[in-house]
Amino acid sequence: MAGLTPFQTAGPFLSLGLCAGIVADLTDGPNAIEIRGRMLDGRGEPVPDGVVEFWHPSFTDVRRALTAADGTYRTNVDQPGAIDGLDGRLQAPHLAVRVLGRGILTQYLTRMYFPDEPMNASDPVLLRVPDDRRATLIATRLGEREYGFDVTLQGERETVFFQV
Repeated sequence: MAGLTPFQTAGPFLSLGLCAGIVADLTDGPNAIEIRGRMLDGRGEPVPDGVVEFWHPSFTDVRRALTAADGTYRTNVDQPGAIDGLDGRLQAPHLAVRVLGRGILTQYLTRMYFPDEPMNASDPVLLRVPDDRRATLIATRLGEREYGFDVTLQGERETVFFQV
């Protein structure tokens, strides 16, 4: 198998149908948090024209952020709380994340957990991820209500993605 290839399968047209309804600040209430990060390919290069979507059970719509030419994105969402899992066990506060971009012919699904959250230690989904890979699912704290979450699509630092 050849080495990693650039993300160009879908072309630079991903955002054309996805721009409608995107607002820079989606929420500014007392539970609002800002999430910002980068989408990177397997070589650590930025992925422009990508989409990072966030949601949790109390959302009535998807929080969608487009990546800029340098691969960065930013959005505001309400801080999620713990939720009941399908097996009845409580899941740690997290956001479901869907990633779309060049070379992604379907979608990548992952989660963003919060740092220093005690419930992470017992979250049934996070516990299924090998110890050495869990860090790819845990955001970094940037400020009081600001978090960083980079998505790496391939390679050594690849974000853990889940099968549907």
